[in-house]
Parts: sequence; C-alpha cells; structure tokens
Amino acid sequence: MQALVFDQASNTLKLEEACTKPTPGPDDALIRVHRAGICATDIEITRGYVPGYCGTLGHEFVGSVEACSSRPELVGQRVVGEINCNDVGYSCADAVHQRNHAPGRSVLGIINRDGCMAQWLVLPARNLLVVPASLGDELAVFCEPLAAACRILEQGLLLEDSSQRVAVVGDGRLGLLIAQVLALRAPAGACGRFHLVVEASGSASSIRTALALTRALGTLVLKTTVSLDDPAMPGWSELANDIVVNEKTLVGSRCGPMDVALAMMEQHEELQQLLAAMIHKQLPLSQGVAAMTLAQTKGVLKVQLVMHDHTSSDR
Repeated sequence: MQALVFDQASNTLKLEEACTKPTPGPDDALIRVHRAGICATDIEITRGYVPGYCGTLGHEFVGSVEACSSRPELVGQRVVGEINCNDVGYSCADAVHQRNHAPGRSVLGIINRDGCMAQWLVLPARNLLVVPASLGDELAVFCEPLAAACRILEQGLLLEDSSQRVAVVGDGRLGLLIAQVLALRAPAGACGRFHLVVEASGSASSIRTALALTRALGTLVLKTTVSLDDPAMPGWSELANDIVVNEKTLVGSRCGPMDVALAMMEQHEELQQLLAAMIHKQLPLSQGVAAMTLAQTKGVLKVQLVMHDHTSSDR
C-alpha cells in the first residue's frame, strides 16, 4: 500500500509505494482511509517535534471499516477515531485522563503508531465513532481538530457569566475552529485585555502576544506545540515574570471529545460552511510530499489527502 513516511534520522519525507498493509489484532479495526487532513503537528514532526520519529504521518482521518472482529457491526460504516490508544488497558476514575493520558499509550501518527496518511490503518475498535450520514468525508475529516477546539469547553474554561471576555490568538486552522466553537457559546468581545485567551497561532513567539492580552488573574490556554529547536521560542524567565506578578493561569489543552465535535458539526450549518471554506486543496496521496509543502505556505488553511481517488481539485 502507499503511505507518506517521515524518517527524522535521515530527515526524509517520501511516499512509500509498497508498505505492508496493517493486520488488525483481536480488539482492532482495519480501516480503509478515505481522506486525511494535514495539520500543524504533522509539519512540526518534520521539524523535529517528536525526536526519533520514523513512520507514517497523520492523525486526522475519515474512513470505512473493512474488518473488526470485536465490533462486527462497524464493518462497512464510515468512522473517525480517537487518536490516543490505551494499549495496555489502563483504567482510572478520571475518564478524560484515561482517554488522553493513559500511561504506555500510543498516539496515531505521533507516538509509536503509524498514522492515517496511508491507504489503510489500524485502530482499537473502542476508539471509533460512526460518522452521521449527513456529513460528507470532506467535513468529517475535521472531527479531530474540532474536538481539540471543543476540549476548551470540556475543561470548563468558558464561564456562563456573560461578562467573561475571550480572545483567540491565531487565524490559522485550529484558531479558526476554536473561534467558531467559542462563538457558538460566548458573546462577542471588544478590544483590550481578556479574562480567557487561547493561543493557537502555531508560532512559538505568539505566547508573548497572548500573555499581553490576558488580564491580571486571567487564564491563558495553550494549544500550540512546536519543535524545541524553534529559534523563535521565548525564554521562560521572559514569560514567568508576567505570569507570577499578574497571577495569570496557564492551562494546556489537547485532545477533546469527538462525539461532541461530530454533533456540533451536524447541528450547526455555519460551522459546516466554515469547514468547507477552510479547504484549500484536495490532492491524491501520490502527491503527499507536495501537499505537505503546500500546507506550510502562508495563507493556506486545510490541505486534504484523498487516498483511493487519484483526482485533485481546488475547494
């Protein structure tokens, strides 16, 4: 099968034409990938974000189940999937900790598990969610990043108090999704300093701007992850003085509830319109290297890879 593979040791990104089709275990599903989205994490991996990375990239996907012995009702269904895989069966009382941070987990296309920029992938059957018939593949593939945006709601950071003022730093892929999700729940804000600021620019240096927008006793949510080698990374002492003196709260925010994301997509036409407008290009997997280059171009939002359809188109 074809797969888009990055090897940090040789610093090479290439399309492998003859990768072995994965074999599902007893609790896994074999998924025929329809589409995969390229996101900033994929790009940062090629810049050294995951030391020693060698494997198939990608964690945003929609596909159909070809085999699943533990959940045979899924065969033939279109699905998306949670990217964190609880490989050792870790269990605890905190469902979110178990979902996102299980010790020994693998993470699709990021840690110890080949990703979705391939014609087939394997995921635990328990990670899969069926896509509503009303959502096309081009929208369903946004489920994972939209869930990351919904994580802010799940964390309880958006208050019911209408006086809370919220800002989002970053007008890229994730920033736009976060702004739309928060706009569905919060009133529009004005200029000045904000109770809640979300940094989602994809830039190491933008934390300076985000901190400056955060009022004293406010909360700054960090969504951006970058390579440690990024020369724009500010020093900790530069940030700590502002955080400590003004008693600001830093909150990390990662993967979110995919069921909530699917429901939100299905229910809100304005969100569907935003997602469709974000698609800059759809390219076949055979042009995966060029697609990764295109996704790094300033002003380009979402580039999607189409796995089993060798056509390309704008929007």
